[in-house]
Amino acid sequence: MTKDKKGLFLDMDGTTLDNERRISRENMEALKKVIQAGHEVVVTTGRPAASAGYLLKEHHLDEIGCRYVIAYNGGMLLDCVSNQVIFKKTLPLTYVKELADAARQRGIYIHTYEDDKVVTEREDENLAHYLNKTSMKAHVVKDMAKELKEEPCKMLAADIKDHESLEAFRDEMKQWAEGKVDMYFSCPEYLEIVPKGVCKGEALKAFCKAHGIAVEHAVAVGDEGNDISMIRAAGTGCAVANGMEEVKRAADYVTERDNDQSAIAEVVEKFVLP
Repeated sequence: MTKDKKGLFLDMDGTTLDNERRISRENMEALKKVIQAGHEVVVTTGRPAASAGYLLKEHHLDEIGCRYVIAYNGGMLLDCVSNQVIFKKTLPLTYVKELADAARQRGIYIHTYEDDKVVTEREDENLAHYLNKTSMKAHVVKDMAKELKEEPCKMLAADIKDHESLEAFRDEMKQWAEGKVDMYFSCPEYLEIVPKGVCKGEALKAFCKAHGIAVEHAVAVGDEGNDISMIRAAGTGCAVANGMEEVKRAADYVTERDNDQSAIAEVVEKFVLP
């Protein structure tokens, strides 16, 4: 265990990225100082690995030494420098089939992932919105479960207009999901479906153990429901000012600034490099 080494675990959308999906100069300078001081900055996102890796390059985080990504809400830990998958957890294809069948019967849009593609049976505005947000490409198929060559890390049900339809779908699937999968929201329009026990908090603890960081020296920052587990797991859990009230209640600290005002720099100044 490295006595003074810290880990800074950052949600991206709505937290590190502003509402124009950019990282401010102040945030970038703060993250650069964290890495230069010998600490780790870990991008921790619900996005798939391909999109998360793209984030590092798009925002030049790789240029300041940020190399690790926790993707799929904790389903995969990836070293983007060596392209090594350090760990991953997946959904059995039988679960994929049952979830796809249930979504199809209820008129719910759902997709999964393979390599750098979004795999779905339905091409609509939900897919278009997701592709625009993640800069990924789609592979539209007749049957997801039959098309996939290997087990995926997660599935995603989406509705950009009707959050209540996703809540109803989650509630209807609750009995089936027991002991199989966890279902939670990463934002109002996205219902995340992951292997049982997968969450950002467990991935945070696994990363700390592998890299000799005491969990009490971990600092996590987020804004949405899928960030709560890592906020609770970290020694210092922070919610940004624009975060959900539920997230703020789970946090040790709520920033004065929001994601449009370089909230990450505030966290760095207060807890990582005081």
